[in-house]
Parts: sequence; structure tokens; C-alpha cells
Amino acid sequence: MMRQRGFTLIELLIVIAVVAVLAALLLPVFATARHASKASVCASNLRQLTKATLLYVHDHDECFPLAFYRAAGEAGACLHTVWGSLHPYLRDYRVALCPAENQPIDLTELRSARPIATPLCAGEPAQVALMPNWCLTVNAATYPEVPPVNLARLPFPASTGFWFDGWLGSGDGGRFEPASGVEPRHGHITRVPDRVFTGEESRYHGRGQASFVDGHVRAFMARLRPDASRHGDMLQITARPTTVDGRLKPVWFIQGGVYHGRESFFGWPSRPKEGNPNRMLLMCYPRPNYCEEWD
Repeated sequence: MMRQRGFTLIELLIVIAVVAVLAALLLPVFATARHASKASVCASNLRQLTKATLLYVHDHDECFPLAFYRAAGEAGACLHTVWGSLHPYLRDYRVALCPAENQPIDLTELRSARPIATPLCAGEPAQVALMPNWCLTVNAATYPEVPPVNLARLPFPASTGFWFDGWLGSGDGGRFEPASGVEPRHGHITRVPDRVFTGEESRYHGRGQASFVDGHVRAFMARLRPDASRHGDMLQITARPTTVDGRLKPVWFIQGGVYHGRESFFGWPSRPKEGNPNRMLLMCYPRPNYCEEWD
């Protein structure tokens, strides 16, 4: 009789252990490669948005496109957006998206944002994930008397934030004020829990990307703001901002550069701060509740 030889139980266990160790070593590498691939696509989209906006600027007397403005449509008044204004230079609205964002901002919800309450015009994108510097794109739906921002007003284009990973919110309802916060989408923590206590924010290493008016794109680190802190028996909770489509977003602070410590790329650097040349004063187009120049 022929004797058949097979694997012993010990040999099988050794093979399984080796495979498990290799998988544990390779999975983080695969995750890093996946994050890097998505970040590369987002950086490419930021460059394309920047180039498209600059083409628009050169075609419109060196003026930046408007953030929002009302127009007369076939079914009445409708809302045009900055993303829609760039469509002739892009041909594909997916440039305003980022593969690292699984749930982009739903712009159709602007129809219920007070006092806008206007549906999007035909052909406007319905979802976006990359936001502009709202100080460069005048919100003519709320401030129709304010002229567009001219490129010549920016003394430091290489330091002026342009497009970035972010989310869209609105103001207090009295006037529609587009507000954005940075959204670090390219870290290894894909989701921040609904509440982060003081001392836990260091667990989340945020990494986002932004373009600048001179055309370059760079990555930036972001620090998470805790939502809650304990003081003895007292629990203090800080509310998160709300997006136009009703989601609560954690607050991140930009680390480094002109916008260090800020929640978004808002404003353009106007001049070095007196007594502290390492800091720049920022400006925005004149409107209520915002000083013209601030630190």
C-alpha cells in the first residue's frame, strides 16, 4: 500500500501564522498607498480648479468669479454658483469633488438656506467637496452692490489661499454668508467621532490640501478642536458648525503659514503685521460684521 503524505497540524499553523504576520505588515502599506492615490487626485483637481479660475479671471477684466448670484431662469429666479461659472473652462464638474470625500456637500440644499431660498440654475453642479476662498469670490446674492475682486488687489498671490479641502455652511440666517472650514481628508483616521474630549484630539492627525493664487498646491497639517472638556463634575460642550445640508462638522485649525490657527482659507494677506513681520494682516471685500483688515 502507498502511504500518502500531507501537512501536519503544526505545519498548517505555522503557515497561517506567517500569512497573518505578512498581512499585518502589508495592510498599512496598502492603506498608505490608497490614501496617497486619493490625495494625488485631489491635488490634481485643485490645480485644475485654480487654472480654470485664472482663465476666467483673464477673460473677465482680471476679476474673480462671483460666489453666488441670482439669475432669471425659465422657471423664475435661480442661483448661479462659482463652480458653475467655471464649467466652460472645466467641462467636467467632477473636478470639484475629491475621492477621499464619500459624502460631498449637497448644493441643492441652498434652496432652503435663508434668505437665499433659490433653486440652482440648470446645469449647475449638485455636489462639491472643494471650496474657494470666499473673500476672492464676492457673494453677489447677498451683496449685489459689491464689485468683483480684482486680481491686482492681491499683493501676495503666492501666499493667498485659493481652493481647498472644505465644507460649505451658511451664516446666522439674517444674511446668507458662505462659510467654510478645512476638511483634512487625507489622514489615516477616516472618521472623527461625534464628540472629542480634551486630550483626545492628538489621536487625529489631519492632513488637507490647498491651492494658492500663483497656481501651486501644497499639503497642510490641521489640528482638531476638542468638542468637550471636563472640569470636575462639570461637562462643557462646544457645538460644531452645521453645513448647508444639515451635517455637523468638527473644527480643524490650519497649522503653519499665513493662515496658521484659522479654520479656513479666508481673506488675502495685505501687509506684514507691525512689530511682528512673521505674521500677515488679512483683508476681505467690505461687508457687515467683517473688519476690512485683521490679524
